[in-house]
Amino acid sequence: MRCQTNPSVYRISAAAEILALHPRTLRNYEKAGLVTPSRKGKWRYYSLDDIAWIRCLFKMIHGGITIASIGKLLHYAPCWEVGECDGEKRNQCPVYQRRSRESR
Repeated sequence: MRCQTNPSVYRISAAAEILALHPRTLRNYEKAGLVTPSRKGKWRYYSLDDIAWIRCLFKMIHGGITIASIGKLLHYAPCWEVGECDGEKRNQCPVYQRRSRESR
């Protein structure tokens, strides 16, 4: 589950450079189920939304929350309840829109 409002255009090396992280860190986040980049063949592509989410993940992890704990939390709570997500962005999120329709 992820809110995607921007196209996935950054390959893993570019996303890692933007984030000042090693590409292996992004692969570890993906392996833990914390981020799901788009795939085109064997290549991973990240959007600006993915990059913003990874920044949030990095802050939580380096603030003392384990990767496993974040994974469990996301299993029970959607990303907009965990990360900072203003109302306008949340209302544009396809996952939020779908859940809102389903709850009516």
